[in-house]
Amino acid sequence: MTVEKKVLTVEGHKVFITEEPGKPLMALVRMAAGGMGLWDKIWPYLSEHFTVASIDLPAPALDRFASATELMKHVSGNVIQVIQGLGYDQFHLFGWTGGAQVVLRCLVDYPEHILSAVLMGAPDLPEERRPMEKANAVLKVILDNGDLELYTYYWLLTQHTPDYVEAHFDRIKALVDARLEADRGRLDTQRVLKWIQAIRQKIVTDDELASINTPTLLVAPAFEAFPLLAHVRRLQTKIKTSEMAIIPGGGAMVLHEAPDKFMAATGKFLRAAAKGNPPLAKISEKNHTTIIKNKKRVGVIENREDEAIVFLHGWLMSPQMWAQTMNALKGRTRCVALWQPGHGTSTAADHGFTMKQWVEWLIAALDEMNVKRFLLVGHSMGGMLTLATALEYPERVKGVVLVSTQDEAWEKEKQEEFLQAVDTVAAAWSADLAPQVAGFLMGENFLKRQPAWVGTWSNEVAGYDLPGIANLGRTICQREDLSKRMHEINVPVLVVHGTVDDAIDLKIGREMARRIPGARFEEMPGAAHCPPLEVPEVFTEKFIGFLEEAGFLKKEN
Repeated sequence: MTVEKKVLTVEGHKVFITEEPGKPLMALVRMAAGGMGLWDKIWPYLSEHFTVASIDLPAPALDRFASATELMKHVSGNVIQVIQGLGYDQFHLFGWTGGAQVVLRCLVDYPEHILSAVLMGAPDLPEERRPMEKANAVLKVILDNGDLELYTYYWLLTQHTPDYVEAHFDRIKALVDARLEADRGRLDTQRVLKWIQAIRQKIVTDDELASINTPTLLVAPAFEAFPLLAHVRRLQTKIKTSEMAIIPGGGAMVLHEAPDKFMAATGKFLRAAAKGNPPLAKISEKNHTTIIKNKKRVGVIENREDEAIVFLHGWLMSPQMWAQTMNALKGRTRCVALWQPGHGTSTAADHGFTMKQWVEWLIAALDEMNVKRFLLVGHSMGGMLTLATALEYPERVKGVVLVSTQDEAWEKEKQEEFLQAVDTVAAAWSADLAPQVAGFLMGENFLKRQPAWVGTWSNEVAGYDLPGIANLGRTICQREDLSKRMHEINVPVLVVHGTVDDAIDLKIGREMARRIPGARFEEMPGAAHCPPLEVPEVFTEKFIGFLEEAGFLKKEN
């Protein structure tokens, strides 16, 4: 599918444009020359909703500017000037790689002109600069040799997925040839190097990011080498009107390699933007809250009432696992369900994240919601966090419910087995892998009764920060053995365990319950590792019965 484009010269710049009467303008911004054709495959999809224009930006000349920020301000000014020269005062912008940095400057410096923005390849750069400096040094070796063709091959081979490169090398070669022809006399190796160095600088301050009010979509191909998914997630925490679209399995050249994947992830935002009502990322709305604290984002679902029961889901799960139980409690007590780090909209754990830091993460989130006393309900790793919190903050915990979890540390063999699974999920999550992992978490009976669940869950997990969740997996493996401290817990405790749990054996849950003074133990017949999902009616009945007997709820007539 191709689209006919006009070629205009506006303010001295070549502009490729498809004029669609009555449709708003979407301007595409990237440093690569239009003649290279990097946008060609996505153009037909975008032109269904927009008049689409691509601007040939001038070759970068960093030596003319005092800093990368000044360069980006200059280029962003050019972009706005050219679009206004086309006759548009308000428009949508789509920035890709260096173009994403340019569009960031446009969002800060020219907000009155921009209706919405899509950014792909825009990072919030880490303070640790040495890895990036070494990567730049590698590129410098190639570019100092003066071989633009070799660099272009290196660039395209690393930005497409290996499977695509192997199957379509002739297309890669055609892109290289197109780039060399389009940039003949326009771009040399040293200008390329200076541009790379410029776009790997921080060109927008945190205060400027916080000032952005334009609806913004941050697109993150899951396997892009730079910026990393974690870099984009940090950027999302700083732009309050931003949301993310993660493209599972996509690399940096996903627009060229698999435009259908891009549209599947971004179509909802783009369609809404074209109609004039792009979605604003919600900081707070009924039953769905996003807390931003110390530049970290924590996603929360809650029904606000007087008491606080705090639900903590397990690894690769979500607050939805508590839906039936929370609905049963509606109007009777306040319930709060948090997305764990790296899940949903919550910022992922850093490498080296400790159990103590995890406890403080939880306490900080609850403080933000003014939850001072709470009953903790933890599933699997959420139960491990529950135990650590109950021992660290006994004055704030008024009750504990432990679901499919354990207090003992794992032996080395179990740690290695779990870390292997963690790394596999982080590197290769797919619709093929999902059923294998689901079979470890859910019982056979549930999967037969709910055949659509695996697909829905697989798509949800694909949007998680899987490398960040891998960090959380290491935290779980390295946690302290708490089994000898169970006698310190002196609040009402309910321990729940499925009878066919392959992840944590029923015997382990029963023995943990014996170590906790006065703990009540409930088996869930036929359930595996996730009783609240597998047998929600039974779980909810036992849970509410515990709450009423312990005095947390008044018994209903």
